[in-house]
Amino acid sequence: MTNRTGQYAEFTSPDQHRFRAFVAHPSSPPRGALILLHEMDARSPNRVHASAHADPMPGLSQRIRSLAQEHAARGYLVVAPSLFGRGRAGQDHGYRYQMGFSGEQLVKPLQPVDSSRAMLDIQTVVDWAQGQIPQGKVGLMGFCWGGLLAWQAACTMPEVSAATSFYGGGMTHPEVNAWRPMCPVLVHLPSKGLLMTQASMDEFVAVQRDHFPAHGAVSPDQKGPMVQIEHYAAGYGFDHAGSRHHDPMASQSARRMTNTFFDQHLQVHG
Repeated sequence: MTNRTGQYAEFTSPDQHRFRAFVAHPSSPPRGALILLHEMDARSPNRVHASAHADPMPGLSQRIRSLAQEHAARGYLVVAPSLFGRGRAGQDHGYRYQMGFSGEQLVKPLQPVDSSRAMLDIQTVVDWAQGQIPQGKVGLMGFCWGGLLAWQAACTMPEVSAATSFYGGGMTHPEVNAWRPMCPVLVHLPSKGLLMTQASMDEFVAVQRDHFPAHGAVSPDQKGPMVQIEHYAAGYGFDHAGSRHHDPMASQSARRMTNTFFDQHLQVHG
């Protein structure tokens, strides 16, 4: 029976920053490794008014831990780093909203977290995971801000073999959308949301199609990068179960596609 438990582990980045991660091991030798990158708004619906000390490792919500265990049950070694570890203890890591005439509006984003330093932490867990499976491959899956970081890692880290971005907030900005990944990337885009406008998503698709005319279609012997973009008639954050933005049909479809994508690109062929 597959082991569905996990445990916390401590890591040290090259700049000597110490951070923790949730690590889930499969019950048999790993078929590959997955790095899970959490959302920027990491609150669960039941923790909006929780105390500052309710979660000692912000970002590693029950949702992320369950997802790590789910992929471990599928045979992957899974590592979910706490990317808010560089923030102040007790800091509120959620958005600020207010109700307006057109509904809920974002009025204050998360206190800035230095993405370049977060990338050091991601590189650290990627290297560690690669060391645990010398003959295997490492993939990344990120949500919201984590989706942006997964995109950045796919474009800058040759150790990454595949990446999936769920509504990566910021990755459709002009200074980012022209980046070229070094590995296959699967991108899940919403139809609407606070952080990704339709115009910016259209531009992202156009730019990436210019880079990769096949738009996700590759021959069996092709080893080069690709960008596969999928659209959903759902809002930003559609995979976040328990939130009012959750869309079960879109979430299930995206997860099935993601599982197939990683099984294809992280599979080691003898």
